[in-house]
Amino acid sequence: MRPYYSINTDGTASTNLQLYALRQARRYWNELTANYLQDKEATEDLVERCVFIVATLGLSVSQLLGQNDPAPLTAQVASPKIIWKRFVAQYGVTDVSADEFDKFIDIYNACRHFGVSPDGLGHARLESLDFEATRRWYETAHNIWLAVIKALRADPQNVIELIDVEGFKA
Repeated sequence: MRPYYSINTDGTASTNLQLYALRQARRYWNELTANYLQDKEATEDLVERCVFIVATLGLSVSQLLGQNDPAPLTAQVASPKIIWKRFVAQYGVTDVSADEFDKFIDIYNACRHFGVSPDGLGHARLESLDFEATRRWYETAHNIWLAVIKALRADPQNVIELIDVEGFKA
């Protein structure tokens, strides 16, 4: 993988932003799961927490793909949907379909652009986001991460830190 984000101008310190976002999503997911097992639909801030988790998962996936776009570097990072298509073409990824990926990015976009939209559907796009839907989106994001890391590890020229992506399973 390429460097993620240099903290110092000399490049001596860096952080893996996409992995940090994934870890935060897992942390909040685990907390929500424990609360939901006890309180079910009465879980405090259930919808808000589901939105936060999906938005954080989407951020991690968007950053992961943006850092690993197989296309040559350009002035602007392409959208996750475009990068995913290139990634699938380059690495032959079949673990997550284009349709499933697109739906994940659509719900991620609905979470991060929440509000009244010109088509009147802004808020309605999130009506189906409950605990079980969040679990499915978590699993989709996990499968995307697995597919990307697997593809990148298959190339011996990639230096990939030890990441236990399996450990992020919902």
